[in-house]
Amino acid sequence: PLLALGATSVKLASDFEETQSKFNTVFKDISEQANNTAKNLEKDFGLSSRAAMQLLGDTGDLLTGFGFTQEEALKLSNEVNKLAVDLASFTNFSGGAEGASLALTKALLGERESIKSLGFAEEQGLVFKELDRVAKATLTFELAARQSVNAIGDYERTSGSFANQTRKLRGDIENLGVQIGQKLLPIAQKILNK
Repeated sequence: PLLALGATSVKLASDFEETQSKFNTVFKDISEQANNTAKNLEKDFGLSSRAAMQLLGDTGDLLTGFGFTQEEALKLSNEVNKLAVDLASFTNFSGGAEGASLALTKALLGERESIKSLGFAEEQGLVFKELDRVAKATLTFELAARQSVNAIGDYERTSGSFANQTRKLRGDIENLGVQIGQKLLPIAQKILNK
């Protein structure tokens, strides 16, 4: 059991390093602001450090590729992922916050089919042809937020529920595993090198 715990912890620490590297690259010019945003997302929504950075980094990476500045991408990514956690909590979405985030992010990029699984209706009568990509993504998020008025704030309202306490516990256990793994990672690296 100790060996399995050590191996799992090393894997968690390795995954954390990879996620942190991507996050730091996506938000390289605003690292302090991005780290504070990730810490707040982790604390306010019961996520692990890795999950908060992954959600922000994945969405931010796509948005900066779409033409958003790092600041704009961080702001919208934070809003998208807060909504994703609330939707996962409100609808008990089987994909969790990560799945809801992916569906919302795809919608921002123009793939509207994925958000139907979250209960969104198609936008009606809106003409996107004349808008640039940043405006389309921003408008899509505004539409999603407008249709999610009942879900917004659900994680906070129901944070004491068994389901949300379980999510938070999983995040805390992952953070603990990362801490243990970070201590074991240098040893594992030496073994790997030999």
